[in-house]
Formats: sequence, C-alpha cells, structure tokens
Amino acid sequence: MMKIALFSRNIAKNEKLLVRFLLSISIVIYFVFGFYHLANFISADEHFWLPNSGSERIQDYWKAISEKKWENTRINDKPGITLAYTSGIAMLFEKNPKEQLISNGGTVKLFNSEITKRINFLYRLPILLISGFFSLFFFWIIRKITDSNWAALFSATGILLSPVLLGMSQIVNPDSLFWIFASASMFSFFAFLQHGQKKLAVLSSIFLGFGLASKYVSVILFPFFFFMIVAYCFFEYSRWEGKQAKFSRMVIRNGLSYLGILLGGMLIFAILMPASFVEPKVFYEGTIGFPGMQPIFWTAMLLNLVLILDAKFFISGGFIWMMKKLRLLENILPKIVYAILFGTVFFVLANWLSRNSIIDLSGIPFNLKRSDLFSKLPYYKRLIMEFVPLTFALTPIVLLTLMLAWFRGFFNQTKAKTFLFLLSSFFLIFMAAVIEQGLLVTVRYSIILFPLSMVIGSVALTEFFSDIQEKKFDSKKFSFFAIGFSFILILFASMIIQQYLLDGVYKNAFVDRLYRSWYGIAIIIFATAAFAYILRKLIPWSKVVAIPMKLVFSIFLLLNIVSILMITPFYFSYTNNLLPKNYIISGAWGYGGYEAAQYMNNLPNAKNLTLWVDVYGVCEFFVGKCIHKAKVDTQKYPIDYYFQSLQSTIAINFPHSMEKNSVWRLEIDGREKSFLKIRKAKPFVANQLNQDDISSDDDN
Repeated sequence: MMKIALFSRNIAKNEKLLVRFLLSISIVIYFVFGFYHLANFISADEHFWLPNSGSERIQDYWKAISEKKWENTRINDKPGITLAYTSGIAMLFEKNPKEQLISNGGTVKLFNSEITKRINFLYRLPILLISGFFSLFFFWIIRKITDSNWAALFSATGILLSPVLLGMSQIVNPDSLFWIFASASMFSFFAFLQHGQKKLAVLSSIFLGFGLASKYVSVILFPFFFFMIVAYCFFEYSRWEGKQAKFSRMVIRNGLSYLGILLGGMLIFAILMPASFVEPKVFYEGTIGFPGMQPIFWTAMLLNLVLILDAKFFISGGFIWMMKKLRLLENILPKIVYAILFGTVFFVLANWLSRNSIIDLSGIPFNLKRSDLFSKLPYYKRLIMEFVPLTFALTPIVLLTLMLAWFRGFFNQTKAKTFLFLLSSFFLIFMAAVIEQGLLVTVRYSIILFPLSMVIGSVALTEFFSDIQEKKFDSKKFSFFAIGFSFILILFASMIIQQYLLDGVYKNAFVDRLYRSWYGIAIIIFATAAFAYILRKLIPWSKVVAIPMKLVFSIFLLLNIVSILMITPFYFSYTNNLLPKNYIISGAWGYGGYEAAQYMNNLPNAKNLTLWVDVYGVCEFFVGKCIHKAKVDTQKYPIDYYFQSLQSTIAINFPHSMEKNSVWRLEIDGREKSFLKIRKAKPFVANQLNQDDISSDDDN
C-alpha cells in the first residue's frame, strides 16, 4: 500500500511539474506575439489616452492629483482610472512627449515617428505585462475551483492565446483591464462560495474595485453576485442536507460577505477616483446609479437582507422550503440555459455560413451600436445579433469546446455543473442587459465573455478526455460523443467549402445556391445525424483509445498558435474562418496605419509630400506633412495623397478629386470590406467638385 501511495504521489508531482512547464511555454509564446508590432499602430480612441491628442486623459489624471483638484480626477465616462496607474508608469520614462509633434500648423501636422513608437511602447508595455502574468492568477483560481491542473492549464492558455484578448493587451483602453479584473472578481467570488476562505472574498472585492475603476459596466456584478449566492445554495444544497444549522451559518456568511465585497469594491473605486468624495453624484452614477442598475441593486439588497434574517431567526427555514418547492428547476433550468446558448450559437453559425439564407440580417451593420433600427427588431433577432461578434471572434477550437460544454451540460454530463451553469448564465444576463440598453455589442463591448468562454470550454474539454481515459463513458454517452464529433467534422467541412468553393478561386454556383437555401442547412443537419449514427454503430466505445492529456494540450496549443498566425499582427481584428469573407464583425480599428505610412515614407521626396487621412494612426508614422480635417482649402494646402478606411472618423466632403485606382491597399484578414487604401490626388482645378471620384474605387 505504501508503494502504491508513493507511486501516486510521484505521478501527481510529475504532472504538476509538467503542467507548470507547459504554462511557462504558453506565457513565452504570448510575449513573443505580444511584443511583435507592439508600437506600430494607434487604435481608434487610443489617442485620447496617449500624449499629444489635446485630451491626454492619463496625464490629466495625474495633473489633477498633483494639483489636488480632486474633481478633475474623473477623466472619462468609462472611467479608465486603472489606465492611469498602469500605463501612467510611462510618464516616469517619457519626459518630453510633446516632442512627438514636430510642427502643428493647425491644419497641417508633422510628427516624429520614432517618438511615437517609443510612447506607444512605454504606455502599452504595462498592460501587456499585466495581461500575461495575470494568467498565473487565472491558473491558480481555476485550479482551486475545479481541482484540476489540466483544466487550469487549458483555461490560462486559452486566455493567453486568444487573438482578441492578445490584441486588447496591446491597446491603451479601459477594456484592456476591465475584462481582467471583472472576470478575476467573478472567479474569486465563486471560489469563496466554494471554500469560504476570507482571502478569496478580499480578492473578489479588490478586483471588483479595480473593475469599477476600469469601466462602469462592472456594476453588472452587483446583482450577479447575489444570483451566484442563491444559485450556489440551490444547486449545492445536497452538501448540507440534514445540516440545517450549518447551512444557515453559511447563508449568513455569504450574505454579509456579499455586502462587504460590494462596499469594499466601491470604496476602492472612490479612492482611485477622488472626485467621488468631492461630488457624491459622480460616485453614485458610477456605481448604484448606473443606468438601469438602481432598481435591480436595491432589489438584490432587499432579498439578501431577507435571506440573512431568515437564516438568523428561522435557521433558513423559509429559504429551504422555497428550494424544496423549486427542486424541479434543478434539472430544467440548466437545460433551458444551455439549450438557448447552444441553439443561438448554432443558428448564428448556420445562418451566416449559408449567407443569411434562414433570416436575412445582413442589412444590420456590425458597428450599429445604438440605433432605432436595432431597437425595433424582434427580441429573438436582437439576441441573435448580439451573439454574432462572440461566435466569430473566438478561435474555432475554443468555439467548439464551448459548444461541447453546453451540449454536455444539457445532458447533465459535467462534473462542475454549478460553476459552468453560473458562467453560462452570465452570457444570457449580459446579453439581456445590453439588449435592454438598446446596444448592439461589438467585439470590444463583449470582451468580458471571452475569458469566460475559454474557461467553460477548457473545463468541458478536460472533463471529456478524463472520461475517455477513465473509461467512464457508457453507450448513451458515446452517442453524444458521436454526435459532437460529427458536428465538428461538418463544421470544418463547411469552412473548407465556403473558403474554396464560395470565397476562393474555385467558385461553384451550385454549391453557392445550396448554401443560400434552407434545404442546404437541412442537408448539413441530416449529414451530421447520419454520420453520428454510422460512427456509433461501427465503432464500439471499447475500441476508443485514451489520448494522453499532454497530447490533447499540444494540439490545443498548436491550433491556437495557428489562429494567431493567421491574423498577425492585427490580433484584435481576428475573425475565424467560419464567417464567410464577405462579412466582417470589426473594422481595421487603427490597424494598417503604420503600413500605409511605410508605403508613403518609401516614395521619392516623401518628406515634402502631403497626406490627407480620415483616421488617427497614420500621420503619427508618416515623415511628411499630414492633414486630418474634414474641410480643407486645397488651394492653400495642396494634397498629394489620400488615405481612406472603412472606419472613417470624419466625412469626406470637400472639393477635390482623386485618382480612381488605389496605389496601395490593405485588407485586414483578407476581408474586402475591412479595407485601407491610398489614392493619389488629381491636379487641383478651381471650383471642381467630383464626389464620385472621392467615394468610388476600382476595387471597392
């Protein structure tokens, strides 16, 4: 027995060392990609945080602190305070950022590109480092929750090597830190419910405060934490069956800790933004008074008080009675959540793979944000549209594991049922909240869902292969495996077909018509079911060979690396190939400006050329003169070249014409709609107005 115990300990020790080694590799890979191209772009809105925009928010914050003008510490409506403490470190090293602007004649500007790159590097480096090394916390907390080294490793690696999250880690923007702190607070709170350790409650409170100081939308955690308390008690009540006194003490502990976590988080937020003490309205509007939050917050507070009083005076008799009456929901509620999530994502995939043949939603722009057009859509259509950015911005492997998790969850095949149910429920709560606000989310606005997706998918993936290794599958479970495996094959087949027969050079009219019809989707579903049936009959479960987890991880790692390589260096614009190339879910968002400037810099006599641009992030790298204004006197300021993009920040509306053909063009991710182009100006003719030349192009 001693030899067996020693052998088991050695295996566990070796596995622990292996997992740590593999995590180290993932971190190194993250930094290899993260440092590449780090300084060579300026994203949309980022100029408001960096020096020389005329509205340097990070510098404004520290100026307000140094001058004790506390009311001025509210530098933005995000509020983005945590950026002042992270990217603000750059101010210690970049003493003369104003030297970036060599000449500012009002209309015409001239930049020092070397200083631009140095500023970009210094302000972005802290965010890149925090995002990378925070993976160690994610690894630790997920391992604590799941008691699985592999689940923690897959989760941390998925977060590290998500192209979208990697892209966010290179950008000075409140969302770059919001997703880290909000998800860390959520994970810490669940771990506290699970283990009852005070340090976990403290961590949850600290991260909540940092989340609020990053972005006000963190207030969604106020009611969600209460939902977590109730759901945890409901789904885990069997642990306290027959131990009513112990259960009531736990309810009191959780209820009081919940209040402490919220108060602690709000206090940290107030300390980081002293304007909260000078103007209480600022504090209120950034927390409890956030639009739509007030009635929800006070309802959660009232219900929490009821639970505490019930536990104190009635030993949770009322709560236990209610849970017993609602016991039927223990199986029904998760099925409803998983069915909605799986069904919505499946529908999004099917509809867009078939070029909107089921429901035509192609007329709704990806960057619509708030609009009457979106608000007037039926609720189910709005829900579908909200899931589009997430569905196509996840890597295929993460998307498939996420759907695997919801598929297994529907059939109650998961061990971490409460954890996965709560994380999955947040998806629906988040989507309901943004729909209520009338907001069509973009990839950036839904950024909090990305780390949750990695964790949900990773837990499902490790559980699945653990079951294979331990031979815990019965005939029924193998049927689920066959269906899931068939679905994966059909999805990848669809990717190949749409790339090579619809978007590629080998276009096929029949296949195109098939994809654009409802019966084409029916054929795919039938093919999935038929293949699953054949697989189930021909391959008995006893013949399935267990795959070592380290091999599974190696494949997972490789697939994520491939996804990053396919979009390098424009990480945040990542879109998986399940979305046909004629659609986009995000614009260039600042990418490509450096590459455009390099083209201009290599032209003869570049320093004497004048370039007009419609976005930020080009002039800062160009050695010549640059104009970024809607109305320009082209007689006074002759323009040589025009830079245009899909995501223009100003309208092109002034009397000047340009050559029809582009002299330079870049399509992000090979998607024609996500374009950047440079066109040469025609010689100026007085009173000339050729708007068709301005807006048209030979290849757009």
